[in-house]
Formats: sequence, C-alpha cells, structure tokens
Amino acid sequence: MTETKRLATYCGIAAPLVTLGAILLATLVAPPETFSWRARALSDMGRYGAPTFPLFNGGLIVGGLIGFPFAWRLWTASRNRLERAGIVLLAVTVLGQIGVGIFFLEHTAIYLDRSFHAVAALSVFGVAPFAGWVYGAGAALAGDRRLAVPSILIGLVHPLAWAVWIGSLDGGADTDTWFAVPEFIAAVAFGGWVLLLAVTIASRNDDPGWSAR
Repeated sequence: MTETKRLATYCGIAAPLVTLGAILLATLVAPPETFSWRARALSDMGRYGAPTFPLFNGGLIVGGLIGFPFAWRLWTASRNRLERAGIVLLAVTVLGQIGVGIFFLEHTAIYLDRSFHAVAALSVFGVAPFAGWVYGAGAALAGDRRLAVPSILIGLVHPLAWAVWIGSLDGGADTDTWFAVPEFIAAVAFGGWVLLLAVTIASRNDDPGWSAR
C-alpha cells in the first residue's frame, strides 16, 4: 500500500505537467488561423479538424486520467470533512477537464446531437476555485497554514483573472477577445495548486527526502 500511495502522489505531480505542457505546446504549434491569444479560446485548438486536435484534447484527457489516482491519495490523507469536500470538488474539476477533451468543440459532427462542451468547461472553471477554498478551509481547520493559505489564495486567482478580463472588454468587444488568457491563467492556477498539494504530500508522507532533492 505504501508504494501505491507513493505512485498516486507522483500522479499529482505528473498530471498538471502533462496537461499544461500539452496546452502550452499546442499554443506554440497551432497555426494562426486556428488559434491566437487575442481572438480565440483555448478550446479552439481542440476543435474538430484543427491540426492541434489530438495534442490538445489528448493532453486534457491523459492529464485528467493521471490526476484521478492523486485525488484518491489526497482522500486517504484528508483530516476532516471540509478537506474531503474540497477533494470531491477537485475530482469534479478533473472530470470536467476530461470532458472538455471528450466533448471537444463541434463533437456533434462525430457523435451526439447535443454539445456538452460548455457544461464540461464550466465544471472546470466554475468548480476549481471552490475546490481550493473548501480544501483550504479544511486545512486551516486542521491547523495546516502551509496548505490553507496558498489553497485559498490560488483559488482567488480564478475569479480575479475573469474579472480583469471582463473589465478589459469594451461595450462592443467580441467576447472571444483575449478569452484564452484568463482560461490559461485559471488552468495554471489549478495545475499549480495540484502540484503544490502533491509535493507537500510527497515531502511529508510518501517521500520525506523529496524536499532535499
């Protein structure tokens, strides 16, 4: 069981690296007509028929699948109900990430008559900050400032990014203008939080020598 927990913790390190790495690489190789920071959403890179279709969607799906074992590891290390509630929200966010990859833009051209892309995306961007706040509250209740403070603060990054984006729009501006920027900031915030949790669990429980490396 000890080795299983250690591997699950390392999944928490690998998952955000795979996900964010795929997203960033896709932004670098996507042709201008399919993606630009100024005029497109990140999901446009996963649109059916886009050159970055397999890279973007594959990264979201694989990264999400890798993240599930870490959610289990967090659950086994949880100390109260609030932390466990935060972990459930984290798992919902990861499931939404996988959903974005499965229900990519224009997936109705291949399967299903109804698009579920917006629902999947909302379960990522809408739930992720609450995961941080609830888990952070649980960590505070357990007297763990090292996880409580950054969890709550990182959770605040999400609404702040969206608020700044909304404030930057002119009355007649297209809502796709710079839309990818708050999306990416939110993705980095969530991935960074998961990475922080994983490194903390590794250094405390599964691999005490981690911090010395």
